[in-house]
Amino acid sequence: GLWGFIVVVVWAVAEALITAELSSAMPEASGSVAWVDCAFGPFWAFQKGWLSWLSGVSDNALYPILFLDCLIGLLSDSDHPSVFSQDGGHLIYRWTFIFSVTVGLTYLNYRGLDIVGKVAIVICLVSLIPFVLFCVLGAAKVDPKRWLDAPKGGFWAVDWRLLLNTFFWNINFWESAASFSGEVENPGKNYPIGMGIAVLLVFLSAFVPILVGTGASTAPYSEWKDGYFITLAREIVGPWLSYWLMLASALTNIGMFEAEMSSDSWQIAGMADRGILPSVLGKRSKYDTPVYGILLSSAGVLCLCWMSFSEVIDMLNLLFCIGQAIEFFAFLHLRRVKPDMPRPFKVGVGFYGMCVMLSFPLAFILVILYFSSTASLIVAGALSLSGIAVHYLLEMAKARNWCHFEDAYAPKEDSNNRVEAAVI
Repeated sequence: GLWGFIVVVVWAVAEALITAELSSAMPEASGSVAWVDCAFGPFWAFQKGWLSWLSGVSDNALYPILFLDCLIGLLSDSDHPSVFSQDGGHLIYRWTFIFSVTVGLTYLNYRGLDIVGKVAIVICLVSLIPFVLFCVLGAAKVDPKRWLDAPKGGFWAVDWRLLLNTFFWNINFWESAASFSGEVENPGKNYPIGMGIAVLLVFLSAFVPILVGTGASTAPYSEWKDGYFITLAREIVGPWLSYWLMLASALTNIGMFEAEMSSDSWQIAGMADRGILPSVLGKRSKYDTPVYGILLSSAGVLCLCWMSFSEVIDMLNLLFCIGQAIEFFAFLHLRRVKPDMPRPFKVGVGFYGMCVMLSFPLAFILVILYFSSTASLIVAGALSLSGIAVHYLLEMAKARNWCHFEDAYAPKEDSNNRVEAAVI
């Protein structure tokens, strides 16, 4: 588990650097879709957007379920299961709650990025403080020898598919931040700083608590399961911290939902502004939020929230991997054919150096594919191929004037009167 954090360096750092460079070069709502469009044209741009949206919606379907499960753990016990739990006997209550939470959080997203941003900051602080206390108070009980414990059966006893998929899910989606680049002042300065702080926070907030938890707990690792940090807090510090951690976990899922839905919906609006999707999907509300992008993302969440946690992670990781491969090749192509393109921030490594850097995350994509289940490969493959069919249907709609598409080469003016070039 501790060694698995090397994945953060292999994957997260490379993706964060690419996001910082290209977000400053093309600050617009379509995010990484714009990069692929500039490199390979609208066909591959649509495929990238399709895969990113599918993986994002799949990811977002997890958070209302996890939020509910955290509340169940906070308000009930094993002897008296909640009516909202899987074994409570009343699934209608569970699905009604999930539906209500999704609708409520969707409305919050509709009210604008300013509210979402403030809510995310508050949730971040409330969530991180109990983990800081856990690390500080638990550090005195750490026995470093426990870090060397191995599972029974050694190397081959590790559930590699679960381990790698869970790690990968926790440290991907950095390029989602690109969808907000058109709303950020001075992205050439602020994006590199923001991405750097984010990578550091993600690493420390996951690695250090696991370091303390594995070193201070006397319980065998085989007992660890989803939500086990709450048990660790009770064992190492006391019951008071376990309840705080449970509340923090519930709030974290709200913050993740809001951030992911914002990214997914703004990407749809950006693709409409670029002429890749019908222009109606770029419609903004009075709060300057993408109305139909939010509605589509919310509908996708409700369609997928019935799936199990592991099934969703397997599928979204595969979709994300395919999309990221397209993004990496687009970045390298732009570095090679458009070296003079204005880049307010540029990674200080040449073309061949970036090839070496990206060879590691590309190799890791192959590892994820190898450890994926057959069912996940089939579903992800079918969804990926469906993007080709949807693209040609949209091209037909454009050719026959069934709906209006924006001129991709026309300059556009947003609600804040900033002029954005649709194509660099």
